[in-house]
Amino acid sequence: MLSPDHPDIASRHQQLRASIVAQGVEGWLSDIADEPSRESLIYLCKFAFFTGILTKSQISELLGADRAELKGLVRSWYDDHRRKGCGTC
Repeated sequence: MLSPDHPDIASRHQQLRASIVAQGVEGWLSDIADEPSRESLIYLCKFAFFTGILTKSQISELLGADRAELKGLVRSWYDDHRRKGCGTC
């Protein structure tokens, strides 16, 4: 997983945010997505995954996550989704 001070976080954040904007779903983003950070990049990955913009493989590449990290991350997203609902409705 990327470290919080990884030099590519800002560019990856900008790239992913641009993909979300291109799909026209940026209106559902929370304020956490405004400033580049590891946490906001993870949030954008979660959002993009649930809106069908990114695959797990792409998320792994963006976050530098190995298979076990990715599995735990995606599992936590589904658990969160079950608890809170989709958040985009």
